[in-house]
Amino acid sequence: MSIWSTQYVRIIALTAVVVLVGGVYVFLTDSAPDRPSSESESPPVTSTQASDANGSQHPLQSQKAPDFALKRMNGETFRLSEHRGEVVVVNFWATWCPPCRIEIPGFITLQDELRDDGLTFVGISLDKGGFDTVRPYAEEMDINYPLVMGNPAVARKYGGVRGLPTTFVVDGRRRRGRYCFCPIGVSV
Repeated sequence: MSIWSTQYVRIIALTAVVVLVGGVYVFLTDSAPDRPSSESESPPVTSTQASDANGSQHPLQSQKAPDFALKRMNGETFRLSEHRGEVVVVNFWATWCPPCRIEIPGFITLQDELRDDGLTFVGISLDKGGFDTVRPYAEEMDINYPLVMGNPAVARKYGGVRGLPTTFVVDGRRRRGRYCFCPIGVSV
């Protein structure tokens, strides 16, 4: 088994554990996480599904991943298109999302272990408070991968982020383009 096959298995296994733990949490607590109180500022709920009730796949499954350019917390711009030849894990998240907080330490570990093998995580925060909200949490957790601020346009490009966390594995090594695989998140 090649190193990438082994690493893919590890990434998928970690994500599956996070999905399971988050699903159990949401099921058992059946309460909303600490979120902004204004109805107009309500972010997505903490659940996603890779397929709808009829079992159909996500619209981006095996399709070319939409490019985006978003401002990083350090002021630079992160462009997906600049990561050709890498595997990029695109993670939509928020600081108020308990399952997101559960999966981040695993992402930090994988980023440390696989950075030199061409793996990059990028966290797309959907926090309404912007970097003022994200920065304290990122520093507390010592997040070692790029964090960017998302917006509704990027969420729509990825099929509409209906819940958090939502994660896509984009393999920039295949063919000439970037292909999106398995949207992953907490299922309810």
